[in-house]
Amino acid sequence: MEVEAKFIIQDTQTYQDLQSMERLGGFSISAPRVEDLRDTYLDTPDRSLLRSGYACRQREQDGCAVISLKSLHGAEGAIHRREEVEALLARIDIPPEQWPDSAARQRVLALMNPLMRLQPLLHLEQRRVVRDVLYAQRLVAELSLDTVKSYGQVYHELEVELKGAGTEYDLAAILEKLAQFPGLKPESRSKFERALAALDAQDIPPPPKRTELAPTGFAPSVDKPGIVASDSMAEAARKTLRFHLRQMMDSEAGTRSGGDIEALHDMRVAIRRMRTAFFVLAEAIDAEVTAPYLKELKRAGRVLGRVRDMDVFREKAQAYLGAFAKSPPPDLTLLMTAWDAEYARARSKLLKYLDSEHYARFKDAFAAYLEIPIPPSAKSNAPAVAIAVPDLIATRLVEFYASKTRLDQPDANLTDYHRMRIVTKYLRYTLEYFREVLGPEVEQAIGELKVLQDHLGALQDAVVACEHLHNVLTWGTWQRPTGEWLRWTPTPINEPDVAAYLEFRQTESRRLVRTFPEAWARYEDAHHQRTHFTALIASAITALS
Repeated sequence: MEVEAKFIIQDTQTYQDLQSMERLGGFSISAPRVEDLRDTYLDTPDRSLLRSGYACRQREQDGCAVISLKSLHGAEGAIHRREEVEALLARIDIPPEQWPDSAARQRVLALMNPLMRLQPLLHLEQRRVVRDVLYAQRLVAELSLDTVKSYGQVYHELEVELKGAGTEYDLAAILEKLAQFPGLKPESRSKFERALAALDAQDIPPPPKRTELAPTGFAPSVDKPGIVASDSMAEAARKTLRFHLRQMMDSEAGTRSGGDIEALHDMRVAIRRMRTAFFVLAEAIDAEVTAPYLKELKRAGRVLGRVRDMDVFREKAQAYLGAFAKSPPPDLTLLMTAWDAEYARARSKLLKYLDSEHYARFKDAFAAYLEIPIPPSAKSNAPAVAIAVPDLIATRLVEFYASKTRLDQPDANLTDYHRMRIVTKYLRYTLEYFREVLGPEVEQAIGELKVLQDHLGALQDAVVACEHLHNVLTWGTWQRPTGEWLRWTPTPINEPDVAAYLEFRQTESRRLVRTFPEAWARYEDAHHQRTHFTALIASAITALS
């Protein structure tokens, strides 16, 4: 019989207090150890185990798997009393018939539909900070601070499970002391029950075909905008916006599910390309009519951008931890706790926005507008692509090199590098908009620009990361606290490993500034002669002649 108490941790301050405490009344608390767990819950397609009142958990550990069959619905407030039987498997893909003879094997085979096989029902991941609870040197309980992620949920939970010689009298005494923490809320549901409710509420369908996301009358996606040299610039602008709107909508299902962070990245990039098109192709777009669409694209970009930036931060942090494969990794628990809390808020806002009627109306209206053919009068008054594009590219090139001149000044700052990144993006996107009508050299030119854009993007990522790391060390929160609703630590936080990571990112940003001239070398030589790169673009433009 498993006996434990569960609480939701409602704020970062409570998490930090629980992690740092050394005693709890008459109980001593051991030093923490960190475990990263991935659980897969199994059931038959008709959920026969669930209908019988059980959850079957497969937990991966060192290439093996621990199967735990637990009874459900055994909670009284925060206290959970559940029947639990386990089996240890040599591999994670063994069917129940081949499990070692055990109570778990016998019970699962008796409960499951014999005509069906077990398959994954849901997944959840958790980072667990585990501490032993001792009384007079005897183990009585295990205290776990869990950061749980499953189906768009990210939350923090405290579990106190009886262990060793622990009794329910010990548990009652521990809970009496935990009552002093106002940030703890009793949780009557198991992690499995919370994840199942989230899964069923989302009712996530398989990735839709391209046409399933398109509003009525909106043509299926194609691989190219379909621009030709004889198009008017107004027609080219319409095709460009229409193409990237399709790309945005094609990425929406993956963005909603959150299973693949690249879907959100693709959706955000499509929005960025549309916003840039409004700027680069401004003379070919009716600004008065399209102003509401541009405004909504900016709003969508901000909502997606918050989540994407946090995805990038986590990837960088994981890469940093991965460099310590041969030594104990740094403890970034406090940092990732602040990240988890902010990420949950950002994802919640993202899903609320995508589910809003306002966003749905925007998609339908913008798609319908872009399906309206350009009137002949507008075509005749707008220059053709073959005539306008060379000057358009030349304008972006002048801006590109002027921004580099600013970086050569002794008072150049990080804002100037960010501006260089933006104008590099404008030039690259302009070439991409018209790659169908430019010569093959344009592909190499685009590749050259991507190298510089990646360098400057890494610099901007490091600058933003340093800001958030500083906030965590100063306030214990991802953002600087601005409202009474946000609990924060009134004194600086002593987390040497987080401070070391801040120093690492600061050093990285300085390195990227220092090595920028090397990245720039491909665009002009030591004598500031623009030869190779501009020659590529000049050759690409000759295709319009």
